[in-house]
Amino acid sequence: MMQRHLKASVAVVGILIVAAMVHAGAQARIEGLVTDAAGTPIPGATINIATAEVSGYKKVVKTDENGEFKTLILDATRKYIFTVEAEGYLPEERPFKVQAGSTDGYFEFALKSTHQAAAEGSRQLYEQPGYKEMEEGKELLLAGDTEGARAKFAEAVAAKPDFLPALAGLAELNYQAEDMEGALAAAKNCLVEDGDSLQCLAIAANASGALGDESARAEYMARYQELNPEDPTIIFNDAAAFLNKLDDEGARPLLEKCLEADPAFPQCNFEYGMLLLRTGDLEGAKAFLQKYIDVAPDGPQAATAAETIKYL
Repeated sequence: MMQRHLKASVAVVGILIVAAMVHAGAQARIEGLVTDAAGTPIPGATINIATAEVSGYKKVVKTDENGEFKTLILDATRKYIFTVEAEGYLPEERPFKVQAGSTDGYFEFALKSTHQAAAEGSRQLYEQPGYKEMEEGKELLLAGDTEGARAKFAEAVAAKPDFLPALAGLAELNYQAEDMEGALAAAKNCLVEDGDSLQCLAIAANASGALGDESARAEYMARYQELNPEDPTIIFNDAAAFLNKLDDEGARPLLEKCLEADPAFPQCNFEYGMLLLRTGDLEGAKAFLQKYIDVAPDGPQAATAAETIKYL
């Protein structure tokens, strides 16, 4: 069966409600804006809302592409705490309570970047659990020391178990190191914090497959496909099902859709070239097989593609 591993993509905006809901009471709509110190909106920032008055209550909201967020507080009679986090910025914590008689509240947060904090001689970021280890891991990764980075990300997760960037980074590096059990464990914890993380869904699917759990792999892939239906890897896997049944007519529109989504996707170029060859379009076949060689000169079908071109 032909298939390709999923590739993780960009982060995805989502809302996750964890633990018990607040008991019925006066509702209030909460809205706000998260920017940097210069007023530029920060998309994908995480706003954690918690209250000590209800055990285990937690609501997580992410900002949209304009840096804005909104949610509903079901019991506005209680006191809450905002904790706002974004990668590359210092977290900000702020208590709040909607004023009596008010039906909505608007809050603005201006986060200080880590670069700005460093320039000001601030050590606040490194005093937060896990942040120092995470930054050290990033530096090691940039230097090419993946094992060192992997160890630092693990330290960051140990210090802050719900630290989403560290969890995602650890899952990725565990997978690259072929530690499938470690990759799956980190990816699962990542998905607890952000159920829509494409990166962690992809790793969970791939690791589950490598461990022989096809049921879990199919479940994670279905969630990934639902969130990212235009991923060329997903489209190619659908086309591969038809190719395995020698159904060129069924595969053709999917391969064309794959190439529309990513003209440089290697497997779609190769399979579409071979499909054209089977239908008698020799010039088209030659063009797509050459494209495969151009984008994947060391690919598994490079020798086949080159040999085929010789006879076209």
